[in-house]
Amino acid sequence: MKSDNIYFGAMGITSTSANHVANMAKESISEIVNDLNTISFYNATVCLLSGGNPQQAAIGSCREDIDKVQAALESIGEANALIAWLREAVKARERMLQEVKDMTLEDYCRDVLGGTDVPTPDTNIDQWMKDRGYAKPDINGDFPGLEIPTMFGSATSRIARMCKAFGLTVPKQPVLEPAMTEDDYMATLSVKDRNRILMLNAKAAAIGKYIHPDGHLAKERQKLRHVVAYPTETQGEGANTVIYRFEPSVSQGEADGLFFRLSAEHRALQAELNGLLAERDRTVEADKQQKAATYQEQTEAFSREMSVLQDKLNAYMAEERKRMSELQAEYGAWSTEQKNRHKELCADMEAFKLAEARRIANLGIIIPNELRAVYDRVNGLGK
Repeated sequence: MKSDNIYFGAMGITSTSANHVANMAKESISEIVNDLNTISFYNATVCLLSGGNPQQAAIGSCREDIDKVQAALESIGEANALIAWLREAVKARERMLQEVKDMTLEDYCRDVLGGTDVPTPDTNIDQWMKDRGYAKPDINGDFPGLEIPTMFGSATSRIARMCKAFGLTVPKQPVLEPAMTEDDYMATLSVKDRNRILMLNAKAAAIGKYIHPDGHLAKERQKLRHVVAYPTETQGEGANTVIYRFEPSVSQGEADGLFFRLSAEHRALQAELNGLLAERDRTVEADKQQKAATYQEQTEAFSREMSVLQDKLNAYMAEERKRMSELQAEYGAWSTEQKNRHKELCADMEAFKLAEARRIANLGIIIPNELRAVYDRVNGLGK
């Protein structure tokens, strides 16, 4: 503390001498106190009850002794004052030395160098940029703080954030529209056309089933041929034999004529139906091809747009990385300067602390004028 300097001057005594004088002053006080403790105000005699001459047991203080009491007490007070001064001076020197020992670099820069900035070699680059108001370069193109719709996948999220940051339009992801189904096609027909297909299909199915080799008409034609070839049949034996006679109800030609007419009609119905179904299939396939082509075109356009945006993103990231590289170089130079300056200041401080400790150790403890007489008296004891 600055107030501790009042105990020291160019001319003075050492701490060793101060302790020695304080101890001598303490001894002198003890002697004076012993003398004061002998003061009494009466004489005393003692004698035997059996008789004999009285003997002097105690002699009381005289006026001369009483007159010395005040001066003795003053001497005690002066000696105590000298002891207090010397002891406080020794403590003050110890405090001053401890303050020098405990001095930090911050204390040295503030108190000794008059407020010099303290180097900060341990600052990382993020803190360094923050202290200078530098925005941290976005070297990964993350655009932190920008929210984007969840519909974007990880591959396009950076581009989407870039578009949001710079007011660009985000390309719309192409979607392949569902191809037309047979039901969708049927839904486009008029009532008449739709009914025509259903009617043709129903009629062709009915005739086809009837004239099919396993159908009723085919089986009956076969039976007719058999009847013509074998007009009778027997069943059973002997008297129980039963004879069946068969006779065609229509000619073979009439039966065949019906079959051929139905076959011709079935072919006609089926041909018309196939034509209509073929048109349906062509329309459905054309729709599928058209939507696939449209999707392909949109996909290619999307890829081109995304490629352009990716180039912009890459350019942005390259610029950010360049700026980061420049900041790292600037930070590196600053950090090296800070470390060197910190090292120099630490060395200067240690030299100062060593010199200051020597200076404080060599300071002499002054004796105030008011204590000079008692100091000379105590210091002269034993000489």
